[in-house]
Amino acid sequence: MRKFVNHIDHVAWISRPENLEANVAKLEVLADAKLERFVREDMGFIMYVNWEAGLEIVSPTAEPTEFNKALRDRLETHGEGVTAVVYGVRDLEERRARLESLGYPTGPLMDDHADSPWHHKLVLRERIAGEYLGSWFVLGDIDYADGVIPLKDTRAAD
Repeated sequence: MRKFVNHIDHVAWISRPENLEANVAKLEVLADAKLERFVREDMGFIMYVNWEAGLEIVSPTAEPTEFNKALRDRLETHGEGVTAVVYGVRDLEERRARLESLGYPTGPLMDDHADSPWHHKLVLRERIAGEYLGSWFVLGDIDYADGVIPLKDTRAAD
């Protein structure tokens, strides 16, 4: 398994449901990357993601849930845009304890389970560490399955 440590894991945008498909289509063109659709009815959100590229767009579903209340509130207060930068850490609980000892409270654990539609690609554990310059700074302890985040030559081919 691979993971990003002390490095940005991915960026997440939030979209209004009525704009989701158009926003996904535009990001796919801009990044030249295909995003995969996942729905978590139990939590009340739709997510398009390309784990390999570190891109995510999330939107609440129509049915209100405890989880998507935060997404709905975020759209109401901030509108669409970058909602979170997920920063990879080696040990989520160790980083949580350190931040809280310095007076920075963290949010509840958001973790993955075997029924998650992306579980074959990664195991995810995250905590919001607070707001930073208009978006959430999220700590991510994310273990990617072999081959999801391939080592590749990033030198420009053009």
